[in-house]
Parts: sequence; structure tokens; C-alpha cells
Amino acid sequence: MREAFGGSFTIKLMLIFLAVYVTFIAVALNYAKAFRVKNGVIDIIEQNEGIDDYSDTGSENSIIKKIDDYLLSISYYVKGIDDKKCPITEYNYIGNRGYCLNVTSNIIDNVETSYYKVTTFVKIELPFFNINMTIPITGETRKIERINRKD
Repeated sequence: MREAFGGSFTIKLMLIFLAVYVTFIAVALNYAKAFRVKNGVIDIIEQNEGIDDYSDTGSENSIIKKIDDYLLSISYYVKGIDDKKCPITEYNYIGNRGYCLNVTSNIIDNVETSYYKVTTFVKIELPFFNINMTIPITGETRKIERINRKD
């Protein structure tokens, strides 16, 4: 009887350890994916030297469309992102796949300087432990300058 109790206790202990280990690995992979998404969005914005039109998502040359296509290709989607989760600056854009863009721009001597702050999210839901939280991951582009020419 003593050996049967020790064996079942060891199996329960191993199952608990396995559940914690799998949970940790899943969270770490989602966290790494959110970092990769943030860096990819920053790269797209920097390669196109900023975003001109936030409403033109239908055209093929739209930068927002390129970002959405990139997020679709790596299957990134976080639902439930609203104004409360995104920091408020001069201009906010909340993407339909769960990311935020914040733009801060200045115009000095006909040169427009913009910074784009990209926020992606890791959503952790563990109903067994009653854990439901969203972790923001932010990054900023380099300074993007444009000369405003009067035609």
C-alpha cells in the first residue's frame, strides 16, 4: 500500500511540473512572437519612411495594408485592444489585428520630424488559474524626416 501511494504522488507531482513547464514555454513563445511583430512593423514603417494615409487600407501601396498583410502572414491577432490599452499621443491608430501606432511629429524649418511608437500585445489567458492579462510591448522607430516643399 505504501508503494502505491508513493507512485501516485510522484505521477501527480510530475504532471503538475509538466503543466507549469508547458505554460511557461507557451508564454515565452507568445512573448517572442510579439517582439518579432513589433520589430517587423517598425521595419515596414522605416522602409516606407513613415505613414501618409491611415484610411487607405484597400490599395496595394498602402502601408497599413502592408502591415496587415505581414501580420496575417505570421498569424498575429490579439483581440480586445482598445483606447485604454494604447498610450495617447498626438495621433493614435489601432490596427484591426491588435497593435497600436502612436505618432509624434514636429515641423521645424519646413522639415517634418516624426517618431512612430509601435505597441504589440501578449495576451495570457489561463482559465484554470483564473489568469487573464495583456502585456504591452513597445518600440519606437528612428527619427523620420521629410522636407515640406511648397509647390
